[in-house]
Amino acid sequence: MLALLLIGLALAQAPEGLLPLVEQPGIQISWSEQARAGGAEGDAAALACRSFAEGLALCFTAPQDDARRMVTLQDLSTWQVDLAAVEASAMVGVAAGLDPQRPQVVQVEGDARSYLLSAEGDGLDQAGLFEPSTLQARFVGQAFAVGVPARGVLIAFPLGDRELETIVAVGIRRLWETVEEPITPKVYTWNSEAWVVWGQASPGGVSKPPSDPIVRPLD
Repeated sequence: MLALLLIGLALAQAPEGLLPLVEQPGIQISWSEQARAGGAEGDAAALACRSFAEGLALCFTAPQDDARRMVTLQDLSTWQVDLAAVEASAMVGVAAGLDPQRPQVVQVEGDARSYLLSAEGDGLDQAGLFEPSTLQARFVGQAFAVGVPARGVLIAFPLGDRELETIVAVGIRRLWETVEEPITPKVYTWNSEAWVVWGQASPGGVSKPPSDPIVRPLD
């Protein structure tokens, strides 16, 4: 009986090597359509995702050969785990992307001001989204915002300088408009509990919610 119980506990554990991936919610529909076109059915054609923030979904990837693949509901059934267990396992992998020199400092062209950028494409560029305190430390307690215009890209910048806010927000939108795997032109800020929309660049300038979200220092 004890041996059976131990086997059950071993099975009810998500595998190592999982990573979180923030995507646009539409990926769940488009990915399922492609999977079904390739012959997948049922849970094998459905991604294991949850809502992450306004306009963003949190999905997961698993290693496969020398690449990575999306985690499906069929995987959860095979591993005998729920989505929370998959998320917990994926967050362990986030630690590998928390290098103090990442994201890298990028200077605005022709300007002394700068922003942060991570775009190495190794599946760890979004690490700061899941450990916002690491980004906060880079801005020494100053309010900041982030953009995820494309898969494998994270941009972060300080708030308070309207000109810099406009420069970076416009850059985020232009990147979103031109890449093959766009996510969102929206810019988000951390309110000590969740990522909330700060605003986004539009043809008429940088638009923001009717009232700026309350931004509080991280604990």
